[in-house]
Amino acid sequence: MNVSKYKALLTAVDLGSFSAAAQKLGYTQSGLTHMMNALEDELGFSILSRGYFGVKLTPGGERIIPKIRELVAAEDALYNEIDLVKSYGDNIIRIGAFSSMAQTILPAIIEKFSAEYPDVAVNVQTGTVAELYGGLSDGKFDICFGSKNAKYDFKWTPLFRDRFYAILPKAYPVRDGVFPISAFNGTKFLMPGLGFDDDIGAVFAQHGVHPFVTPTYVDDPAIISMVEHNLGVSMLSELILLGLRGDVQRVPIEPVVARELSLSVKPDKVLTMPMKRFIAITKECARSLKNT
Repeated sequence: MNVSKYKALLTAVDLGSFSAAAQKLGYTQSGLTHMMNALEDELGFSILSRGYFGVKLTPGGERIIPKIRELVAAEDALYNEIDLVKSYGDNIIRIGAFSSMAQTILPAIIEKFSAEYPDVAVNVQTGTVAELYGGLSDGKFDICFGSKNAKYDFKWTPLFRDRFYAILPKAYPVRDGVFPISAFNGTKFLMPGLGFDDDIGAVFAQHGVHPFVTPTYVDDPAIISMVEHNLGVSMLSELILLGLRGDVQRVPIEPVVARELSLSVKPDKVLTMPMKRFIAITKECARSLKNT
């Protein structure tokens, strides 16, 4: 399938103009118009409205554009994978990781591994829980680093426990330097998004805590900022808090609650020797972290 016409369509839609899209893609405007007309003929219905406003999607176009974006993204991912195979063959390890782990423990692991296997590339991508574990299931990743999640049938290797802290506005009353888990009851709680609500939801369920949850779809620095501006309270882990700044209180929760950070692979994954060594080095680094 020739996806170039779909890429051209997306460019025209995103820029709202045939002339701007043609200039960006290196086409003539008439050539791009002819391509879009041919695409509409192929589909059997109009997907673009043209006018003084430029171009915009018709109702039919609105219905199919999400699938077109998926198609183009899939082709891009395919050719990226082809390039990796051409460049490295089997000498590559594809890692999916929580951003907090990619920033903290993974660099040391990769440094030690690369000293032993300088010809093996390590490709690291971060993402949401769904993106990472979905990618592991689909074969996009060889190994994932994240919190253990019972929703996914993987082989889990526990690395270490990552303690949670209450994130509170500066003037929020705190007694004896700790925040009882029960004190979250009835609070306006800013639930971290990107799938990490699974970890916190499990903590609340375990302890029978029922805050008024406000879902968010923002990153961790934004959560800090929202708490700083008295929009609610939250909970973040020690690893996430490394390097984050903000005029908030980071208070230990009592009793101690934590998430279990783990390495995961598919149960039927055939591991290469470099992958096995990478996992062994990860375990060594995790043990050293526990002893510090």
